[in-house]
Amino acid sequence: MSKVLGILGGGQLGLMMIMESRKLGVKFLVHDEDPEAPALGVADGKFVGDSWRELIDKSDVVTFEFEHVNLNAVNLAESFGKLRPGSLTIWLKQDKIREKSFLRDHGFPVPRFMIVNSPEEVDKAVNQLGRVVFKEPQGAYDGKGQYYVMGEGDLGKVPRRFPLLAEEFVDIYKEVSVVLVRSSDGDVLTYPVTENYHYNGILLYSIAPAEVDEEVAGRVKEIAVRLADTLNHVGVLTVEFFVTRSGEVLINEFAPRVHNSGHWTLIGAAVSQFENHVRAVLDLPLGSTELQRPSGIVNMLGVPYNEEVIRRVLAVPGTSVWWYGKAKVRPRRKMGHVNIVANNVDELRKRTNEVLSIVYGNDIGRYVSPWNLT
Repeated sequence: MSKVLGILGGGQLGLMMIMESRKLGVKFLVHDEDPEAPALGVADGKFVGDSWRELIDKSDVVTFEFEHVNLNAVNLAESFGKLRPGSLTIWLKQDKIREKSFLRDHGFPVPRFMIVNSPEEVDKAVNQLGRVVFKEPQGAYDGKGQYYVMGEGDLGKVPRRFPLLAEEFVDIYKEVSVVLVRSSDGDVLTYPVTENYHYNGILLYSIAPAEVDEEVAGRVKEIAVRLADTLNHVGVLTVEFFVTRSGEVLINEFAPRVHNSGHWTLIGAAVSQFENHVRAVLDLPLGSTELQRPSGIVNMLGVPYNEEVIRRVLAVPGTSVWWYGKAKVRPRRKMGHVNIVANNVDELRKRTNEVLSIVYGNDIGRYVSPWNLT
């Protein structure tokens, strides 16, 4: 009888998880609060609102495609021994102060930070850390809920809602990530290090393999594996790093799930991150994470569906399009992405730039404006 995997969250990550892994003979049940969530359209069973209890009852294993899911559902699935990965990662990820404190307390390299609980401590953080990024503990992602203070004139941007995470502004040379998959037996496979480019705080495109030296690549992989072991993680884990101009590597954050910066694995790796996550949580053998060809992605952020744009993108050699089928278009919203492969990194970068030009032209700010302008 086919295994039944329940997924909490019905966004594009769940959509791709199902479409990549249905070939394994797995049946998928999906819960989301939004009845128009993309993954519900391809699920074997759809659960909306309070019906997550039924999903858990009918599933052999329950996983999640995003950490901001119903905590009651998470706790119930875990109480039945069905949740993979465990709830610790969700608990950490639902509060940036908890996440950063956990990393620091377990000896992982992170930027200097302070926990701010009053207006006076906002000033203290600037005095001690210099240039500071203030982050709201909950709901801050893709650049939302982040406030950059590069000088005294920026202090007015910082909300007087406490606590806040005050983190030193890092002089970044490159941003990279490591996507890995870990089995319940503790076996770990890492994908090649990915180089990421953000625009107004949200991922715009990624390139794999990252153009960093072998020493840096080895160090970030070692740190990511150590974090997966510390968390006793099962499934895909993504760790995002800052590489400083002095060669230091610092963890920005981690994601206990499949991740946007790993979408290139859909056509660039032997087995995608989505299939490997399903394999790991169902105790199937892990698949090869070997890079097949230099690969990348361009996110389609806030852009409406346009057949002519899709045609022009597909005319670029080595491209394929994933359109997520979301009902509403909003600035910054991830509406789809373009996968790109090439014979070498230089060719990949040229194709990436061509796709960016087709999707956004010179009007990228219209679609990827800062949060405080949307």
